[in-house]
Amino acid sequence: NKNIWIFNLTINNYTVITILWNLILLLVPFFLCRFLIKFWRSFQFKKLYQKLVAVLLGCIWLLFIPNSAYIITQVRQLLNFCPPNSINVCIENAWMIMFFFTYAAVGWPAYVYLLNQMKVLVYEIWGKIAAKIYILFIVPFISLGVLLGLINRWNSWEVFIDPALMISDIVKYFTIYIFFKNWLLFTIFLYLLYFGGNYLFEKKLTSDSN
Repeated sequence: NKNIWIFNLTINNYTVITILWNLILLLVPFFLCRFLIKFWRSFQFKKLYQKLVAVLLGCIWLLFIPNSAYIITQVRQLLNFCPPNSINVCIENAWMIMFFFTYAAVGWPAYVYLLNQMKVLVYEIWGKIAAKIYILFIVPFISLGVLLGLINRWNSWEVFIDPALMISDIVKYFTIYIFFKNWLLFTIFLYLLYFGGNYLFEKKLTSDSN
């Protein structure tokens, strides 16, 4: 309901409810992976229905995991936060620098943590080499997911609504130079953020599912 005040509350034309929504979405891959780890340790996915459930939940996790890195991009809300004729930082909105930086910074540890959380499951099922390959594979996928949301304005669940149109947008990132360049550079920086985060946070940010 747009008459509810929180839906109309904005910071630099960015709705506060969107901030809360993006943070809540971080819980989806967290609880999905947590359940999958417990599910694996209890049943080892020996039966067909257990495998099917695991694949389904894994696919849902895959759709939502890009949101962790997407939050990092929200620092872009600082663009044009001052009046057009302002040369230096404007006094009215200087505080927004810290606000949007803090909001975007939440995405970095969340991104590292959630990837490591799933890495625990991959390691337990397939071993150390598979866990390393998983990281190499998942980061480019996340990069693509972030760009689909950032540039093409797709939501994760819309893959079920218009998959053909989404696929056509995905193809652009491998056939059109400017799209490919963005994807490649995003991927490189997300690798840096992941491995840099692992180094800086060390065991302070590893999954508690170990």
